[in-house]
This record gives sequence, C-alpha cells and structure tokens, in this order.
Amino acid sequence: MEEEARQRLLRVALKLFVERGYAATTVREIVAGAGVTKPALYYHFKNKEGLYLEIMNGITTAFEQQVAELGNSQGTIRERLIHFLGGLLDGAREQIDAVRLAYSIFFGPPQGAPFVDFERIFDRILEIVEALLKEGMACGQLPACDSWLKAWVIVGTYNTIMEEQLCRKTPRIGKEALIEIIILQLETPGSTERKA
Repeated sequence: MEEEARQRLLRVALKLFVERGYAATTVREIVAGAGVTKPALYYHFKNKEGLYLEIMNGITTAFEQQVAELGNSQGTIRERLIHFLGGLLDGAREQIDAVRLAYSIFFGPPQGAPFVDFERIFDRILEIVEALLKEGMACGQLPACDSWLKAWVIVGTYNTIMEEQLCRKTPRIGKEALIEIIILQLETPGSTERKA
C-alpha cells in the first residue's frame, strides 16, 4: 500500500511538473492528485524537491545502466555504438515525460528546481562515443578521422532524433533512422585534423 502511494505521488508529480512547470506545481496539488495526505509525501520524499530529485534519479540511473551495459557488450564498434545510442533512445522513450521535464528545466527559464548535472550526462555520452571511435580506428574497423568532430556529429544526430520524440506527437524520425545515420557516419571518411 505504501509503495502504491509512493508510485502515485511520482506519477502525479511528474505529470504536473511537465504540464505546469516545477515552480508552479504545489505540494497541495500533488497530494490531491495522488489521493494521499501531505504527511505521506513528506514520509516518502521529505518535500517537493525530494520528489523531483527521485524523478531525475530515474533518468540518471537508467543512463548509468546503459553505460554499464556498453562496457559488457560485445561486437564490432558499429554494433556497440548502435547498441549504446539505440538503448539510450529506447530508454528516453520509455521515460519520455521525465526526459521532457529534464529538458524543460535545463533549457527553460529557471524554476527553482534542485540542481541536477545534466551537462555531465551529455559530456559522458560524447566521451563514450569518441572513445569508441578511437578504438574503432585503432583496430582498423573505422576509417581515420577526427574522432572528436565525428563524435559531435553522431551525438548531434542522436539529440536531434531524441528531441523529435519529445516535441512531436508523431515523431517523423526514430531509432531505425538513427541506426542508418550512425552507419552512414561511420562509413564516411572525414578530416583527420580538427580545424580551429
């Protein structure tokens, strides 16, 4: 029963945060929507900030699991890149409202939400993709290129396709296209020197 109330609080808070914004959502609205009392929210999360951080923790935990899976994955560099970025996209689609909330906090006006280091996640994705590209070039699976620049192109593609999932009711592009574009990028030789 307590776990059910906890899950209802998370669902209702997420819905309200996405619809109204973090700052505009009150504890009163959350508990009313979840059909619980304020003490129940305080018991499970201490406050609205704790509830928000629990939602964001779900995103970061899923990301860390995907990173850990990549470390254990086998196959070619192409297969590992597709597995990693395709898995991130699948995970984002499974938690689309939480990702929408994260984007609104990161890119939108300040809402007084507790700090979550979203930049660390983006930077980590870039690092992983670049490391895989370097590994692929070192073992001869990929043509020589500026791995930093190619990582930006691949991660930029991922972000564009992910934002399509966030912003459109019916996305025009999805995982299949992401895979095709990654393959195209991996097969396309690029400059081996970074220009200023």
